Amino acid sequence: MLLLYGFDVGETERIKVTFQFTMPNSSGENNAGETAPSVIDTVEAACIDSAVNLVNTFVSKEVNLSHCKVIVFSEEMAKQGISKEIYSLMNKVEVRPDSNIIISTGTAQEYIESVKPSLENLVAKYYEILPRSSEYTGFTSDIQLIDFFNKLESNFEQPIAILRSSCF
Repeated sequence: MLLLYGFDVGETERIKVTFQFTMPNSSGENNAGETAPSVIDTVEAACIDSAVNLVNTFVSKEVNLSHCKVIVFSEEMAKQGISKEIYSLMNKVEVRPDSNIIISTGTAQEYIESVKPSLENLVAKYYEILPRSSEYTGFTSDIQLIDFFNKLESNFEQPIAILRSSCF
């Protein structure tokens, strides 16, 4: 199951995409108290579709974007503009419009590798709960892909995203 995407400026291609997957059968039911393992893969490609196709060539299962909880962009990439990636994600039927958008102060890959939830065994549950904490604290916002896209298209609003440090 794909948990999140991370987008960085590529070194040899236009973008570097980092994928985080949970390991098969890591539902946490039998492993109470143990952290569910995950796998992180990174590829460079000209566009998101090419990156997904490239990952599909060496991952044993087809990448399913419908379980993606969080989409992370590096600050460097956000400064260059991410509208092309947002449009591409919105055009994919399987990408959830309620996926949260995070901008990482470092690279997206560093952010993904640094997330180690201490009070949650399932990384997927952590990514689901993290942005929703805006309901009971004032320290974050629930910035969803659909809201970001709508504000990107608006003449009266600017899109905003959650800014997170890549090291905790």
